Amino acid sequence: MSITRRLKRFWLFLIRLQREMGYDDAMGMAAQIAFYTMLGLFPFLIFLLSLVSTFPLGESLKPLMLEALRDQMPVESAEYVAGIVLEQLPQYSQGLLSVGLLASLWGASMAVGALITTINRAYNILPRRNIVTQKILAIILVLLLSGMWLMSMTIILVGPGITQRLFEFMGIASETNTFWTSIRLPMAFLLNLTALSILYYFAPEARQRFLSILPGAFTSTILWMLASSGFRIFLRNFGAYNKTYGSLAAVVILMMWLWMSGLIFLLGAEINSLMKRIDHEGSPRRVRLLR
Repeated sequence: MSITRRLKRFWLFLIRLQREMGYDDAMGMAAQIAFYTMLGLFPFLIFLLSLVSTFPLGESLKPLMLEALRDQMPVESAEYVAGIVLEQLPQYSQGLLSVGLLASLWGASMAVGALITTINRAYNILPRRNIVTQKILAIILVLLLSGMWLMSMTIILVGPGITQRLFEFMGIASETNTFWTSIRLPMAFLLNLTALSILYYFAPEARQRFLSILPGAFTSTILWMLASSGFRIFLRNFGAYNKTYGSLAAVVILMMWLWMSGLIFLLGAEINSLMKRIDHEGSPRRVRLLR
């Protein structure tokens, strides 16, 4: 296939993708994701930090997790979220099965439940799961994503010591080794890619191969990391939300970032959905279309 024809097909794909996002009201769904994520963000972080407290490395992991939060979110919003979470955390850290911890898990599942609902809409699927099944799936996904984050934080915590001993054994150890500093960004990319892949694969009520959801996950991960960095640069140089919103500026910035993140998340779902639909349309044996 010639380059010109490939470019034409890609351009037509982008046009159809834009129409699909408009048809599905992606901006409105992103606002829905932002609202429910705002409600579920604090319970999720409280649940995560409370869970960390039950492990031997818990106290060492907490600062790393809050630092990771600052790397992902705008600084103003990260400091606002971290302040509230640290203020509320003591009353929840009462054991692995405390009522407060279970309530935090339930609240965190609200955000994931909203993601499941919007992905189904992007796939043009009428939900067949009942409320109980969807809630159980949302809780399982929260636990799975929490485990991934804890594992990545543990690797970051113990990794430098292990690699330093390895370098000493190999005779190449020095104070200037920057191995873990150099892989921090790739690790963040891999973690985000894995998390999105899990959500795109398990959330929609559609039969799909795991490889088929990778284009949307890969695109969303790259765009989200670029958009988050660009948003932080904009706020640092041009943002003046304090003059308009006063003490609510951090909340407004957080909502805007969540809305932007939700829109990019839906973009990945729409890409996967459209590619699946085109695959169905291109096969004469498949007569059951998604729309």
